[in-house]
Amino acid sequence: MTANAIPFWNMGRGKATKIRELAYSYDGLTAFTPFWAMAAIFSIAGDTYGLIGYKGAVYMALGWAIILFSLLLFLYPRRTWVFLALAGVSVALYAVRLPVASNNKTITAVMDGAILLSAAVLYLRSGRGPIDRVALYDQVRVVARALLAIMYFYGIFHKINTDFLDPTVSCAVGLYVPLARPFGLEDNLFGRYLAIYATFIIEGIAIVSLYWKRYFAVGFILALVFHYIIPISAYSWYMDFSSLVFALYVLSIPKPASQMLYGISLSVANQLRENFGRIGILFPGLALTLVTVAIVMLLVLVFPERSFDMVVHSVWILVWAVAGGAAMVVLTYVALENLPCENVAAPRAPAWVYVVPGLFFLSCLSPYVGLKTESSINMFSNLHTEAGRTNHLLFTEPPYLFNYQNEVVKVVDSSRELWVHQSQAGYYHILHDLKLWLRWKPDAWVTYERDGVTVTRATAASLADEMPNLIERKLLIFKLVDFSRPKACTH
Repeated sequence: MTANAIPFWNMGRGKATKIRELAYSYDGLTAFTPFWAMAAIFSIAGDTYGLIGYKGAVYMALGWAIILFSLLLFLYPRRTWVFLALAGVSVALYAVRLPVASNNKTITAVMDGAILLSAAVLYLRSGRGPIDRVALYDQVRVVARALLAIMYFYGIFHKINTDFLDPTVSCAVGLYVPLARPFGLEDNLFGRYLAIYATFIIEGIAIVSLYWKRYFAVGFILALVFHYIIPISAYSWYMDFSSLVFALYVLSIPKPASQMLYGISLSVANQLRENFGRIGILFPGLALTLVTVAIVMLLVLVFPERSFDMVVHSVWILVWAVAGGAAMVVLTYVALENLPCENVAAPRAPAWVYVVPGLFFLSCLSPYVGLKTESSINMFSNLHTEAGRTNHLLFTEPPYLFNYQNEVVKVVDSSRELWVHQSQAGYYHILHDLKLWLRWKPDAWVTYERDGVTVTRATAASLADEMPNLIERKLLIFKLVDFSRPKACTH
């Protein structure tokens, strides 16, 4: 009996007992792909309006394609083409979304790009034959580990600023408060400082443990607990970020741990296949989703004033609480069983594999050199680098190489009410972002002040010579500028 002989549907036919007799060899990609599929689903689930067509037909089609290939990857984790198809449509949707503010979507796109690049190189080197999954696994796991290290490095570096260290406005406190409120500890000063400095400690340990393979479990378990908890705070849509981190860790852990995870996953999958056929792999997730929807709908009857977005968020928080919790328990067990871990030498990765994470590392310096202030792993960091000023403790002023962040304007009036409301709330804008909107809406106009000079009813036509080029439009995106001090936590 081969894997292809597993019945797709086995309801009411008795157990397909021969499934357990299948002789599967260890496959690191197969241990990883279910986690990658889960991360893709959590990511697209937060884009409800895109899935129902509000952002265009192409956007919607790519969103549903991600869901389709994610489900197929659960069903056929050894099908390389499904894995690559998921990576491909994810990169395509990212390209449609550009410019993208989301850090986790950027990390995902970088990882998917590395997967596709590695697969393409292996395909060409094999003489256009089958892609060597072992070689693909060995190459992309280098990228995954590097992306985690970069994420944690900048997670520390960007936060070395006066406002993140301030317990009244720190983003760490923003996450701490909803978790501590049920215990009446949300205003506890010690707890607030603990949340701030624990962030540095956990992320520092995580970096070291990524490359200290013998004791990788120490940082791994800390990271699992940390990333499991933060979505439950409901502070933001963190499920996609945490599931992404879980997946990257599965790809990064030493091979003995990966082999154990593979064995556990295979055992669970085979039990479901025996009873229900291949489709049975999806049943636990489907049942969990239906139960959480039912629970949230009952709560909506009690609290009908809740918004649609909050209802969707609540459903997926509950799904994460169970699915993420199960993943955390299994991965923690695997880590503890491999502590200390046997050090298995991995083949040396080709030098070009490091190009992708290297470019990503450089891109995360963007806020300091005057480029984008979004999508630079500076989420929830309290960092401010606009207008030649910064609250970072290692710089007296940001070392700009580009002038974008110096072009700070105050909206006085506009055909776009959102800008007016933001200005009235005390926010400033980077001129680049205003130009982008005016280019998309030729009939729109804005009156703004810059360096004491008022520009009246600027339009796409009046700013035609200053409009951003294609690269600027696709790669640059800026946060609202907040000059109030201390700087309140924003995404």
